[in-house]
Amino acid sequence: MKQFIFGSVLCCTVLTSGYALAACTQTPDCETLGYIYTADECPNGGVKCPFDTSKYFCFDPQTCDYTYTAETCAAQCKNVGSSSCTKNGTTYYASCGSSKCSSGKSCYNGMCFTSVSVSGWCCGYVYECGYNGGTSNSNDSYCQSYYGRSCYNQCRYRGYPDCTDMHASCRASGRNPAFQLCEGDDYYGYFGNAYYVCQ
Repeated sequence: MKQFIFGSVLCCTVLTSGYALAACTQTPDCETLGYIYTADECPNGGVKCPFDTSKYFCFDPQTCDYTYTAETCAAQCKNVGSSSCTKNGTTYYASCGSSKCSSGKSCYNGMCFTSVSVSGWCCGYVYECGYNGGTSNSNDSYCQSYYGRSCYNQCRYRGYPDCTDMHASCRASGRNPAFQLCEGDDYYGYFGNAYYVCQ
């Protein structure tokens, strides 16, 4: 009888510990098993990982050594190139394509601008000279009635460049524009012209 009870306890202990061990078994890791690609990286087909169907084992994996991204090209004011591949869900390009800037314009931080002198008088975007952002001037009603155009357009009519283009030219040269003063047009009042130096 003692032997029967001892055997029953031993049997239950072995079965219980076996059950606990089975319950703690970790799900296999897809990457460890070789499922390290996405569907886009398996142009010739592959097998999905049963534990994470977004991971694949490719029959003939596509290697992607390109380094340019759409963001890289956009920062250079360029379109993406024609040759591309995908790696870890990101599309890479062999090179950037054509420039987005029209003839006579340069690129700075992803924006095309007209190359102009980096110092001097310019029009618009200057709060100190009556502008409230953009090309709107606090004296626009006066300019419109007297000149038949906005203060900004009158400034451009007089041959001055846009301040934004001047600032971009200055920054593209590795320096920063520094505001100096506004220009008054003698008896007629301010157009909002601003004088900048590049330093």
